[in-house]
Parts: sequence; C-alpha cells; structure tokens
Amino acid sequence: MNTVRPEVSLLLAGARTCLDAQRRGWIKRLLSQDIEWPYLLRMARIHGVTPLLYRTLNSTCPDAVPNPIFKELRDHFYSNAGRNLFLAKELLKVVQFLAAHGIPAIPYKGPALAASVYGNLALREFGDLDILVRVRDYETAQHLLISQGFRRTVEHEWEVEFVDGSGRVAVDLHKRIASGNVPSPLSFNYLSKRLEPVNLTGTIVATLCPEDALLMLSIQVTKDKNLQLAKICDIAELLHVHQHLNSARMLKQTKRLGAQWMLLYGVRLTSDLLGTAPPPELACDMSFHPSVNGLIAHARRQMFHRDESIPEERPADCLRWVMQQRVRDKLWRYLHDVVVPCEPDRRLLPLSTKLSFLYYLVRLVRLTAKYGLLPIRRAMRP
Repeated sequence: MNTVRPEVSLLLAGARTCLDAQRRGWIKRLLSQDIEWPYLLRMARIHGVTPLLYRTLNSTCPDAVPNPIFKELRDHFYSNAGRNLFLAKELLKVVQFLAAHGIPAIPYKGPALAASVYGNLALREFGDLDILVRVRDYETAQHLLISQGFRRTVEHEWEVEFVDGSGRVAVDLHKRIASGNVPSPLSFNYLSKRLEPVNLTGTIVATLCPEDALLMLSIQVTKDKNLQLAKICDIAELLHVHQHLNSARMLKQTKRLGAQWMLLYGVRLTSDLLGTAPPPELACDMSFHPSVNGLIAHARRQMFHRDESIPEERPADCLRWVMQQRVRDKLWRYLHDVVVPCEPDRRLLPLSTKLSFLYYLVRLVRLTAKYGLLPIRRAMRP
C-alpha cells in the first residue's frame, strides 16, 4: 500500500480556513520534513487551493517556507484576489442587466459561493461566472448577452458558455444545474423559493440557501470527471459555516428527488479527505452503498497519484450510475445517453439555436453510421 506523500498531507491540512491547535501542530511537523516544494505548488494549482495554502502557511509558520516559494504563493494570492474582485463586479453587472430586462437570475458557485461560504472572495479560485435562469428565459438571456459583446464559445445541453470581447469575463449561462443524465432536481423554480441573501462587494444578491448549495456541490463532485480538491473544500467550508443544517429534512427531500446518494457521497468524500465532521443525521446514513467505498478510494488515488502527473480520469460513468438510486433514473440515464445529442453531434454540424432540434436527427444518423453498419463491415472483412 502506497504511503501518502508529505506534500499531499500538507495540502490537505492547509486547504481550510479553520485551524485548531492540533492541526497547526501537524502542519509544523510536516514542514519539518523534506518538502518537495515544486510538487506541492503544482498540486495546489491543479486542485485550485493555492489561496488557501498560502493563507495557512502565512498564518502558521511562514519562516518554514523558502523565500522564493513564499513569494510565489503570496503573488498568486493577491493576483487572484484582484481578479476575483473584478469578476464579482462583472457578475453584478450581468445579473442586474438581465433583471432590468425582466429576467431573474440566480448566481451560484464563483463569487456568490466564495462570499457566502468562505466570507472572503480571495480564498477561492474561479474562472467563470455561473448563472441560472428560467428555461423560458434561456434563449432571450443568450441574445441579451450577445448584445453586450459576449460571444458563444461552447454549447452544452444544459448550458452555454460565453466570453466577452476582452476575453477576461467568461459566463456560463445555465437552464439546469447539470446535464440531463445526472438526476438534478435543482431547477430554477425549485431553487428560487429558497434563496438567501449574500453581500457581494457591498451589493446584496440572492443565491442558493445552504441546503441547496450543499446538494449542488455534491452533484458537481459526482459528475466531474477530474475531481478538484477545491470542490471538496467548498463542502467542508459550508458544513463548517452552517453547522445547523436541517439535514433530516434534506435526507427526506433528496430521497424523494432521487439525489440522496449524491449528497451522501459528497459529504462522505469530504469527511474522508479533510476530516470534516458531517451532520449527525448524514453520518448515520453514510454507509449507504457498498460500492461507494471503492469509488471513494479510487477518487483519492486519482486526485493524488504517486507518479506526480495529473491522475487518470476516474470512472465517472460508473459513479453516476451508482448514484442514481431509482430505477427510473437509471432508465432515463440510458435513454438520455442514446437519444440526447452530445458534443460530437454538435461538432459534426454546427446549427443555430433555432435549428438545434435537428441535432436529434444528426445523432440518429451519426450513431447509425457508427454502429448500425458495423455488422456489415465485419461481414465484408476477408
């Protein structure tokens, strides 16, 4: 069994805002070892936790860090803080612009999450601005963004990615939280009834309530092919800040919505990696599926591989299948994968939004050409 590198232990110990005396002592002991600093910095960048690592080292024992390394961490921290402040203001502009045209929007992740969970924009890295709108406003919101100088870069089934003319502001406009093959009960109508205010650079905006934010983060952890430690830290910080979640109600609600296993997986993975104590009601149900033990072990290996390279892609399809606890969700997932157009279909024949329904025909033709002719090809082989 492979031992955990001290750099990985240091990264996990330092990727949080709350440090008690025991954890500070553990960090100091780790720093007394022979730390491979370039590896530590690289892993911190890959996992999006450089700001948290700098904050921890700066507050615990900055003298134990080599000067060039400390300067690199500090420069990254302040550069990220400045960029995040800029993006937060841009987010407000977009949300207010949509509201002025009668389109309510919910900002989540990014600046809204950093402000509500970390209490400090500088402690979280983010590269785009996620905004959820009603399905009926989805196309209009796209046209409004284009009128402001944004252009589409990538179009998914559940979101469209935009970038502004300067290339500095990226907006992910969502009509759903996740793709259709992931059970995602978090629709705009569901979420809009439970929003809570957050102060974003002096302006109050409405974002997800803690219970919905926790489920959203768990869905992200479940669906992502390459898992980032930063997303696990988000769950840890949320559980730390909101220690009185109505978890019994959450379990009942997520079970009804078919998302209970995703919630428990996210919380359990956070507990395993960061030692975060889960709410008592969730702790009682965290042995919910025997195969998840192996998935959590694989996730840990995938995140921190011993060959010092970015780890191989984890079995995301297997994970999503296990997380779908209802038979109808598994059936829908299968039908979705077969019927719903995907990126290769869109790349094969670029179409406008008004003609996007034709992608279903494109998919049928492409799959028929790919798989339907396979028996004929085999028969024709000498």
